[in-house]
Amino acid sequence: MTDENTRLLRTPKRDGPRPRPTLYTVPSSQSLRSLKTLNDPTINSYLDTIDDEPLGWNAINRVKNLASGRPKDGFDTYAYCAYYLPILNWLPNYNYRESLAGDFLAGLSLASFQIPLVMSFATSLAHLPPITGLYSIIIGSTVYSIFGCVPVLVVGASPSTAIMYGQTIEYIRHEKSFLHFTELEISSAISATLSGILLASGLLRFGFLDNVLSRALLKGFIGAMGFIMIINELSTEMGLEKLALEQPHLTVVDKILFAFRNFPKSHRLTLTISLVTLIIVVSIKTYKEILIHKYKIKKAVFIPEILLMVIVATFLSWYFEWNSKGVEIVGDITSSNHSFKIVNPFQWKKLALYERTFTIAFVSTLLGFFDSTTATKSLGTQYNFNVSSNRELIALGSTNFVVSLVSGLPAFGAFGRSKLNILSGATTPMAGIFVAICTFFSIIYLLPLLHFLPECVLALTTTVIGITVIQEVPSDLKFFYNIGGYDEIITFLIIFFATILWGTPAGISMGVLVAVIRVIKHSSRSRIHILGRVPNTSIFRNADELIEESFATFEQENEAQSFETLSPSNNVDKLSSLISEIEEIEGVLIIKIPEPLNFANVGDLKSKLNRIEKYGSLLIHPSQPNSRAFNNDTVKSIIFDCKGMTKIDSSATQVLYEIVKKYTESDCIRVCFSRLPVDGTIRDKFNMAGITSLVNNNFKASNSSSSTPDPTSSVGMGDGFFLSIEKALGSVDQVNV
Repeated sequence: MTDENTRLLRTPKRDGPRPRPTLYTVPSSQSLRSLKTLNDPTINSYLDTIDDEPLGWNAINRVKNLASGRPKDGFDTYAYCAYYLPILNWLPNYNYRESLAGDFLAGLSLASFQIPLVMSFATSLAHLPPITGLYSIIIGSTVYSIFGCVPVLVVGASPSTAIMYGQTIEYIRHEKSFLHFTELEISSAISATLSGILLASGLLRFGFLDNVLSRALLKGFIGAMGFIMIINELSTEMGLEKLALEQPHLTVVDKILFAFRNFPKSHRLTLTISLVTLIIVVSIKTYKEILIHKYKIKKAVFIPEILLMVIVATFLSWYFEWNSKGVEIVGDITSSNHSFKIVNPFQWKKLALYERTFTIAFVSTLLGFFDSTTATKSLGTQYNFNVSSNRELIALGSTNFVVSLVSGLPAFGAFGRSKLNILSGATTPMAGIFVAICTFFSIIYLLPLLHFLPECVLALTTTVIGITVIQEVPSDLKFFYNIGGYDEIITFLIIFFATILWGTPAGISMGVLVAVIRVIKHSSRSRIHILGRVPNTSIFRNADELIEESFATFEQENEAQSFETLSPSNNVDKLSSLISEIEEIEGVLIIKIPEPLNFANVGDLKSKLNRIEKYGSLLIHPSQPNSRAFNNDTVKSIIFDCKGMTKIDSSATQVLYEIVKKYTESDCIRVCFSRLPVDGTIRDKFNMAGITSLVNNNFKASNSSSSTPDPTSSVGMGDGFFLSIEKALGSVDQVNV
């Protein structure tokens, strides 16, 4: 027996073809579970039509069970735990044969890249022992592999947060009330506060905030970070560390002036080593980019120019005994002063320290989170990963809490490192675990070999990264300039110079302020427009757009005619009649509200309605004199189309009531609504505010001489509410339907 015959035997016969139920759209503000609370007759009748249906209707019955809160097959506790602990999903299913080699090579490559880089961040930027940066790698990679939901994301210290840690530690260490706190305790306090903010944001589902900061704002701050990274290392690369301790200089401007003023006092050998090494490394990096992008040699990405710089410089320093000639070296990193220590963040005596560092922790959280979400979104788009911003907040918060126990640098995701991770062959979070393992063995066996590493070469690691960051800025500015995005360029310049001149906290605070102002400005604008009917159809579109299209058509018609047969006066008359015909559709004004109404945008809605009263269009500047009389001689009916108005708050309801009352009582204009959402909250507000009774009473009084409206079009709200614009037009008896 064939599969088709089997299917026919299993399918129960019906008396006739069963029509498909009408597709019902659940409002975007509602969930399937909330259907039971609406108690809407339309929903109930729709659900009744799909009861007790076999086979193909089982899926719909399962949806009904979900909507009523009755899971059919029970709750899967393991799946729920694995959702928040992804390691429970990927580790039991790990394919050693297919993934182990690629993950190991990727972990080895990343470790060789990150170890010297993070050591430089710790010493040069954060003013912490270099081994604390290595502890951050171990803990960050391990903990994120447990909680992280992006398999190939690499977390680690970032230069921007390291700079803020260093500046904060410098400032606090110069305050008398905090002299008894060590650098490690200050760093631990910042990381603990940072982790608390991340965890709270994740639990409160604040992940949507990753959409607040614009690209220009982030680029302005990151560009300033690159510039600060270069300036911060000048004194070390010039051999002026001891003089810098005698002449403290905290701001970026002070550091630039210090370098220029004391350039003649530079240590010649240290300066020579720095310049030669920088030229060689930048040349190798440039040649590597040419091989990758021009000649498509992808394997060139594995050239470890930073690791080679560290190895060669350490060997030359040992061979030529540079330390005896005045070149500062790293020394014994594994001494007892730099040994592994656990810092207890839960101490009452640190309460004042937490209050002092909260601002910088909050700023570091913002910057690190947006850097990390930029990486996760890019990876999610390119490699089809399911990225949840709220779960990422919890994963990063958990990671940085463990980091705070060892006073390490905060760990956030980065796109560059993650891209290298993928190119190296990584497919699972096991690559991050291999990074931690390689770093652990490096601390035990390899760190003693870096005893003769010149500090100026370690500082150059940060300088190279700063140059790389700045190189990305001109292309973005050029793009904004080419498309006329001068507002983005101004935003970039404000953040860039604020960060350089007034410090990192001022820069990020200015960035957040600019972002908030732009979001408020955008959300406070109402997007209402006047609808016009496309001739000979039942389609309604923005009348202002139709006017613009008519202008284009009119110009094409004029070009087709000779100038001798077409007079300017005829042009004006024809164009005026065309605009008038589009603006006024036989005495009916159709206003669409395609957005939720709230206290922020309802004021702009009222302002735009006033412009429509004066001019009949939103295209005319408000400085112009009135072009029409807005009364029952020109407009007899107004239809508010509410398709897209998914929510309305109390303030907006009050303003809408005042608008409707003015039109119905003062202007004697018939008002009705079409396509009002089925959201019970919106309907309740309309009923309690009196909008429903006001519209229905006005509609009955003005429609007393006309035929009775179609009862099926009132959607349970009364005679003034309709399912479509066509039904509303037919009921007001202004057009032939």
